[in-house]
Amino acid sequence: MSASEPGIPSEQLLDALEVAVVVFDRDGKILISNRRAREDLAILGDLVGDDGSIFTHDFELLDERGRRLVPGDIPSVRTLRTGEVLEGFVMGVRSPTEPGTVWITVASQPLTDDAGDICGVICSFYDITELRAAQAAVVASEERFRTIAENAVDVVYRFTVGDVPRIDYVNAAVEAELGYTPQEFYDDPMLIVRVTHPDDLEIVQSLGVDGVDGVQSLQMRMVRRDGTVIWTEHKVVPLRDESGTVIAATGIARDVTELKVKEAYLSHRALHDALTGLPNRVLLLDRLEASLARIQRHNAYLAVLYLDLDRFKTVNDNLGHEAGDRLLQVVGRKLQETLRPSDSVARLGGDEFAAVLSDLHDPIEAMHVAQRLLAAIAEPVDVGHGTLVTTVSIGIAGSAEGGVSAGELLRRADFAMYKAKDRGRARIESYDEVDGSESADR
Repeated sequence: MSASEPGIPSEQLLDALEVAVVVFDRDGKILISNRRAREDLAILGDLVGDDGSIFTHDFELLDERGRRLVPGDIPSVRTLRTGEVLEGFVMGVRSPTEPGTVWITVASQPLTDDAGDICGVICSFYDITELRAAQAAVVASEERFRTIAENAVDVVYRFTVGDVPRIDYVNAAVEAELGYTPQEFYDDPMLIVRVTHPDDLEIVQSLGVDGVDGVQSLQMRMVRRDGTVIWTEHKVVPLRDESGTVIAATGIARDVTELKVKEAYLSHRALHDALTGLPNRVLLLDRLEASLARIQRHNAYLAVLYLDLDRFKTVNDNLGHEAGDRLLQVVGRKLQETLRPSDSVARLGGDEFAAVLSDLHDPIEAMHVAQRLLAAIAEPVDVGHGTLVTTVSIGIAGSAEGGVSAGELLRRADFAMYKAKDRGRARIESYDEVDGSESADR
């Protein structure tokens, strides 16, 4: 049949289309086909056979689930029989001469003559083989992800980013971690806010609105259903659309509370004295450096007190190390009770202690604090072997400008303390009153 017959589009017009088009008559024979159809469907054989059939090779038609398609459900046949217009009909075509299946979407509409009777059908085809393979790969990937996630001990989640963020998926491990089921997070988008510790809420809000630019590791505190606060560690990865915009994120979270407790314990041990619980020399110097930096910005006076118990060796030798340890603990407590909360006190080792007095008005104020410490430590102490009275020698070094280093200021206070020892013990000496040559000799 010629393409010039009424109702049939011209070959030139059809060849300009980017979709494959084939026109059949009522007997299923091809009236016309465009260039795209001949190219795309060439894998099935020659488009028109010598016997008038559609293709020279036999092939099998399948529905979208891969089952054999019955003749009555073939789009062209349905349209010829019923006159209905079909769109987006997914169909598989399997050729005995080619491996695999070609998947196409088919649209069909009836072709009528002047009397309005159906005389043929126009079918358009679009090859979706690659698209369907990609979709199948995505589905398989999703299934693998879900299988792994559902059996993971860690919490696996995915959330949509935007003005109204929401959790799209969270695995069952979240119930063991926080006490809430996945469905509760789906039903209540604000639940993630309520289970986040108030101090870390800003992190969650930022993630929900902006997501992350790249792989990001972070830690935050979360509140279980029973009110217990736990530390969680998250690794979050962005998910982007075709333009590169972050539209979602996926993450893995685990409970690291035990690790945080161990870290805090080790950090405390590294910076504190095991016997008295007071800061050690490292932490004291760090705080002293901070105080010196602060007085450079503000008009204030700072003083360091260096304290050494008098005749402490005699206590150890006569009463034993247990009594000596008890005495050190009592002295440490007295120092804390006498000083202001803003002051810092540390045990430097042995029977030596030091204190940093910040935000003083003048050296006289530091001397008054030292006198109170001298009196407090001279009070009788019960060390388990009766009552003991001990004394302390104190050296003072101060700074009003912060130009001296922390180590140097502590050294000056140490030197002043030794002058107090030399001059009879149980007394206070200030570095400012020590002769410079004596300091240099020492």
